[in-house]
Amino acid sequence: MAVPVTGRPAVRTGGFMTAMVVDALGSGVWITFSLLYFTYGRGMALTTAGAALSTGSLAALAVGGLAVGVLTDRMGPFRAATLSCAIRTVAFPCYLAADGPAAVAVIAFAVSFGDRLYWAAHGGLVDSVTSADQEQRGLFALLNSLRNVGLGVGALAVALGASLEEHGGGLLWNSIPLANAASFAVAGILFRYAGRGVPAGRGEAGTGPPASYRRVFADRRFLAFTGATLAITLSSVAFDSILPVYLRSLGMPLWMPPVAYVLSCVAIPAFQPLALRLGRERPAMRLMALAAVLIAAALAGLVVLGRLSAAGATAAVAVLVLLFSLGEAVFGAVAMTLVLSFASAADSGRYSAFYQLAWGLSGALGPGLHTLLFSVSGGTPWLVMACALLMAAAVYTALARAPHTEKAPGVRSGTPVGRKGRR
Repeated sequence: MAVPVTGRPAVRTGGFMTAMVVDALGSGVWITFSLLYFTYGRGMALTTAGAALSTGSLAALAVGGLAVGVLTDRMGPFRAATLSCAIRTVAFPCYLAADGPAAVAVIAFAVSFGDRLYWAAHGGLVDSVTSADQEQRGLFALLNSLRNVGLGVGALAVALGASLEEHGGGLLWNSIPLANAASFAVAGILFRYAGRGVPAGRGEAGTGPPASYRRVFADRRFLAFTGATLAITLSSVAFDSILPVYLRSLGMPLWMPPVAYVLSCVAIPAFQPLALRLGRERPAMRLMALAAVLIAAALAGLVVLGRLSAAGATAAVAVLVLLFSLGEAVFGAVAMTLVLSFASAADSGRYSAFYQLAWGLSGALGPGLHTLLFSVSGGTPWLVMACALLMAAAVYTALARAPHTEKAPGVRSGTPVGRKGRR
């Protein structure tokens, strides 16, 4: 079914939504599965596998971090998404033939580049379907939920693969890259089908100056927004990387870290309706501030776990994980709509790519930073990140109080950024 949107070509929403669902689930599964695939499924040393994956990802960030934005703006979001799926479809089966860290790094580079290209197109894909604020928030919230479901499925696949390792578990380990390749092939076909009515480089030849990163770098409000968001992305990485180590250092049971992780993967989708309700009558920038405060409170609460009894600490972990998940749900519902509100149709890929650098840098630098802070004391990472999040909340609040009213050529019409009803 093709649905026309005011001022936009018709987009086949059925194929579009199916493609987004497949991509979100496939990406989420691989995030939790990748490192253990090489250690359990391929027999590679943990440090060697981690170094190879990190090298490939960092190289993709350096080479493609900003280039994918230019590529997306020239190709259009649907063609860029199709290309990103094609790259990953070819790359994933190659993991089965990788016989050393160098090969893993090269393949990881291709997969990571495909991921970065997809995320540069992500905002433009949603904006091609609808420009309505609440509908965009709903779509981004849904996709964020699906990605977390994928993370949960990946965690379960890891547990299943480990439990069946002596009984044909190798077949399960090797089936995940192949299943991912097949899923991305399907998603790529659907993106191509859904975007057939959308011209390449939509908005590139529109009114106003040619799209370039010069306008992105001159947009101080956007730079402040992205810089503040780095605190949230680093906190998300801390939750994934250092929280399990911290819980074990407190003598908590072995089952606690995976249970806390799965609880978060379930809670974030469950909280999305509440996050959307909170956003109906509130400016998006103030919701970002709320998300930062909620996550800061959750991380600061982790510091006191060592002073509680075993039962009290277990209950506190559950409450704090739920608080963190609520903040993540609010953040996931509004962050990309704000990115789109800064951009014009001609440079949404560049804005999205620059914004995604916050995630790329957090993924690359976060584990090392958090490990360094953890070496000072167990509570240091949480206190440092809580302070950074409160500073981010102050930045978001300042941006909300002084909304930008002067729009650059080609910027989408509507209420200025930060006012009620706008992204």
